[in-house]
Amino acid sequence: MEIIHLILGKANPDRMNGVNRAVHHLATSQAQNGMHVSVWGITPTPDSAYPDGRLYTTRLFRSRKSKLGLDPALSKALREVRPGVVFHFHGGFIPEYFHAARMLTRQGIPYIFTPHGSYNTVALRKSAWMKKLYFPLFERFVLNHARAIHLLGHSEELAMQQLHTKARHHVVPNGQDQSELQHHHRELPRTQSPVFGFCGRIDAYTKGLDTLVSAFADYVAAGNPGECWIIGDGPDRIKLEQQVRRLHLQDRIVFFGAVYGEEKLNRIANMDVFLHPSRNEGLPTAVLEASGLGVPCIVSEETNVGSVVRRFNAGIVLEKNNVQSLKESLVRFRYESNRFSLSPLKENAKRMVEEEFDWRIIAHRLQALYLS
Repeated sequence: MEIIHLILGKANPDRMNGVNRAVHHLATSQAQNGMHVSVWGITPTPDSAYPDGRLYTTRLFRSRKSKLGLDPALSKALREVRPGVVFHFHGGFIPEYFHAARMLTRQGIPYIFTPHGSYNTVALRKSAWMKKLYFPLFERFVLNHARAIHLLGHSEELAMQQLHTKARHHVVPNGQDQSELQHHHRELPRTQSPVFGFCGRIDAYTKGLDTLVSAFADYVAAGNPGECWIIGDGPDRIKLEQQVRRLHLQDRIVFFGAVYGEEKLNRIANMDVFLHPSRNEGLPTAVLEASGLGVPCIVSEETNVGSVVRRFNAGIVLEKNNVQSLKESLVRFRYESNRFSLSPLKENAKRMVEEEFDWRIIAHRLQALYLS
């Protein structure tokens, strides 16, 4: 069996896009399991180079400004696909997937579909009127003709049940490649302890960063020590920095901008607690990276990792996704780090990733969907 992953982008693991990283690691694990795997990327820059050493084939196709059809090269490639291939679409509300799904359906070529958080309640509020128009005209076709719909967690499952009740869906989380975390970390300077931190796209509402800053402000106002590191960039960085200045927290909340690769992992490894109070997620790669590095996490239920964090005692799951609950969790970690060593939580976090989110395990679980 041959698997072809179709994505927006280039499956570049060194960039911040979580979907691209997930596809890269999934394709790599599938290739290691002996499958013939390709990743087809739709991108404005199809001539860009890739990192060396990939175990799968990569093909790039130019994205078109007009979404009424596909790039001729992609249309030709789809027409040339032969039986024995299964496609895997990644991401929701992508016009190219409607056209690809129609072509593949006519040819009798199956595909499975992973929305990667696109159908969660918060995501659907963005450009809501356009999505309401788009869904019955285009997106429903993609769902109706998919061999299987792959969801990443419980919040996606709830949203799917409301959005498209007849959809045949299966819940399998994303994974984490532990091998990329096996390196030596250098100690970084800090002004105070503990160090709380976040890494990801700076979308203040979706990622709950407005809640994070307000909760940390209340934590500091109560006389607690510590600083907060925010890694990443995005549309709301300026707005979030303004919020920090209004709260006079410039010396306690540090923005590092977009950081990648070894430097990013090293900075996460120097955190005492990783924070992810997101309002909407598929499944955040950054939480798995932090946990794999032995950093306990404070997460919202909406991250879709809450039940596993509880089961492994690898951090705290917010009772309510609000400022008060997050502030109380910060205080709890501060006192527990003073009274007890955080070593058990750190080891639990690593074990959680090894036993539940290893990409080899995830690839094996997804195999059943390709064959269904």
